[in-house]
Amino acid sequence: MLLSSSVRHNVKTSTMQSFHRCKYWHYDENLLTSSVVIVFHNEGWSTLMRTVHSVIKRTPRKYLAEIVLIDDFSNKVHLKERLDNYIKQWNGLVKVFRNERREGLIQARSIGAQKAKLGQVLVYLDAHCEVGINWYAPLIAPISKDRTTCTVPLIDYIDGNDYSIEPQQGGDEDGFARGAWDWSLLWKRIPLSHKEKSKRKHKTEPYRHMHALQLAGNIWQCGGKLLFVPCSRVGHIYRLQGWQGNPPPVYVGSSPTLKNYVRVVEVWWDEYKDYFYASRPETKALPYGDISELKKFREDHNCKSFKWFMEEIAYDITSYYPLPPKNVEWGEIRGFETAYCIDSMGHTNGGFVELGPCHRMGGNQLFRINEANQLMQYDQCLTKGPDGSKIMITHCNLNEYKDWQYFKCTEQSAKKFLKTFRMGVHENSLGSRSTLNEQRGGGEMTYPRFLIRDFVTVKC
Repeated sequence: MLLSSSVRHNVKTSTMQSFHRCKYWHYDENLLTSSVVIVFHNEGWSTLMRTVHSVIKRTPRKYLAEIVLIDDFSNKVHLKERLDNYIKQWNGLVKVFRNERREGLIQARSIGAQKAKLGQVLVYLDAHCEVGINWYAPLIAPISKDRTTCTVPLIDYIDGNDYSIEPQQGGDEDGFARGAWDWSLLWKRIPLSHKEKSKRKHKTEPYRHMHALQLAGNIWQCGGKLLFVPCSRVGHIYRLQGWQGNPPPVYVGSSPTLKNYVRVVEVWWDEYKDYFYASRPETKALPYGDISELKKFREDHNCKSFKWFMEEIAYDITSYYPLPPKNVEWGEIRGFETAYCIDSMGHTNGGFVELGPCHRMGGNQLFRINEANQLMQYDQCLTKGPDGSKIMITHCNLNEYKDWQYFKCTEQSAKKFLKTFRMGVHENSLGSRSTLNEQRGGGEMTYPRFLIRDFVTVKC
């Protein structure tokens, strides 16, 4: 927040550059107009104003119908009267509406759609971004040609420490990637496939996109298109390390994001929802509300199956994130007769797990053992580190790190097991004894215990 307040918001130049070939494209002079919807909750002043200023400065005025700011129940002083007075300089072009309670991002965006009255297209932007030069025409042109099309700009990375801008990593040799997910619905980027490349005559043409969580599947399944637009660039400030995010609305309860995920898979994923539940076993018993209207929408619009979507649009997902095996058990790995659990600490791709106080909230302390003899968290497997002294967590496919074995035992045999064997890791890395306590979604916890030695897990 302090750095945000010190950074100027009236930006005259940008280090963000479009691909060289983008300058050769010519667009229709009569594009559709837009209402730009920006939701914020306790946003820093400079980051919010940089977003607004960049939209106004870099969007042809004849296309920018309005900017609709939705204040999702902020309590920061600078977002009250100061904001109201500041936006008066634009004579009604920028409007602010305030929610009477915290709604959350998705619901607040829906409210924004209701408040937006003037534009022919709705454009949603986060409150901490900067649109690039010539961002508008490439993004809107495909929609002007086909109103069943939705578009997504290429997102650049803005460093929250110094506000420098650079392209995201993880694409092909030209920096192109498709948005994707693992089976726990975590956002991923995978290189653009040869099949998608072959559909383009030019490298900077829009290409098929397959992921926007709640949107991608049902857009394609219901007859629309979702396109990534390389020549439209928007920089986004990603969370700095250590920032935990804003708490969810109190009335929503815990895990609103997971509940949204469950609603998506229950409505749109058909039999593929079992793979989500295998990766997120704690959501199986999570209440997710009434979805009858969403199911009726799908039925009324004769939307295709998720199997069709996976085969025709998202065909390359399983090459990077294979369908997960069924789980044998899942829960937290707790030190035997202690209050400490193995915690990934958010580490991935070669990081090491650590010990932390058991918090019984899942997340980084939730692991699962599957039928492929893998001990996993999301798309990551646990295995010995390079020198054997610590346990590493790293991305894996179905044929890797399958050395874990699973046995059942009694409490008496568990204690005998501990006396007989030593852990395969040093005591200073994870402790000499560990158990896995099974956590069920909703209600009280039960405590089947899992002892771990080398690659052996014993259920008690």
